[in-house]
Amino acid sequence: MDNLLNRIYPALRNFPKSEKFALAQDVKHCFIQYLNYIDRANSVKSKRLEYSQEAQGYLNTIKILIRTTYRQHYIGNGFYKDISLELTEISKMLVGYIRSINKK
Repeated sequence: MDNLLNRIYPALRNFPKSEKFALAQDVKHCFIQYLNYIDRANSVKSKRLEYSQEAQGYLNTIKILIRTTYRQHYIGNGFYKDISLELTEISKMLVGYIRSINKK
């Protein structure tokens, strides 16, 4: 996921000035929070489910924000499709991980 953030980060710098401290900042914040909760889920076994679900919430928000950036024409179609596909794959892995936690 941090590789994905490194791919998106340069695109955020190209946002219009009016969005650099709003939408671009929200995308960065959600990515960092997502990574934070994933790290916590891996570190704190007793709260693994809770932290994974928090991460899933941030991941869903990231998807919405990226879709918004595409609809506002801040990112191109090809870039959006690549990022969207990666986010979907990450989401599937996280859902599988959450299901495996619930089975225990």
